[in-house]
Amino acid sequence: MTSTHAQLAYQNLRSRLIAGEFAPGSRIRYGPIGQELGISATPVREAMGLLANEGFVELVPQLGAVVRTINPDELVELYEMREAIEPYAAAKAAERASEAQVAAIGRALGRMRTIAGKVAKTKNRQAGKRDTAEFERADLGFHMLIIDATGNQTMVRSSESSNALVRVFAAERHAYDAAIMESTCDDHAAIFDGIRSRDPERARDAMQRHIASGLQLTLQEIESRETNRWEVS
Repeated sequence: MTSTHAQLAYQNLRSRLIAGEFAPGSRIRYGPIGQELGISATPVREAMGLLANEGFVELVPQLGAVVRTINPDELVELYEMREAIEPYAAAKAAERASEAQVAAIGRALGRMRTIAGKVAKTKNRQAGKRDTAEFERADLGFHMLIIDATGNQTMVRSSESSNALVRVFAAERHAYDAAIMESTCDDHAAIFDGIRSRDPERARDAMQRHIASGLQLTLQEIESRETNRWEVS
């Protein structure tokens, strides 16, 4: 980054992409984003270059930045990367996490429980955009706090990318309802219990089950969407 304005644009856009504000395939215009942030289009363009390098957007001639779409095979690859890294990270966190880090992981889980409980009380038990975005942020925080507790910064950088990309395409995978949120919280509670009890094997196994479950849910939703696309009502 060559300017604080570019850093501002990068952080803003990355957070909004992860929160699902920009649908896959949609165009992000430099000028309007710059106006929202009170900066020129130039630092926004610079930020987009970095986001393209990280795989969030594609830079298309005559169009500019377009939010990437990914196919099921690419999504599987992202999950496979997470499945290779995060169970190991959970085990190491159980061994290495400080008490302050364990407490922070617990707070992230607590935030997710609060949002899930709120959604469960709504009439249709479906999360709106704001609750979905907050849940995604807490979910990402939970996973990244665990990885950070390993003390391995190379692992942190690699995992942040794969975790963030999965969340960019969350809207394409499934809508959040109370049942999905509660199931996610239960998975996280099992991981957290393993870390808090300093049981590496328990933490590792719980994380592996959680990521495998997320992949299965995603693939089922993709298959359902493709089937519904061609059904005649």
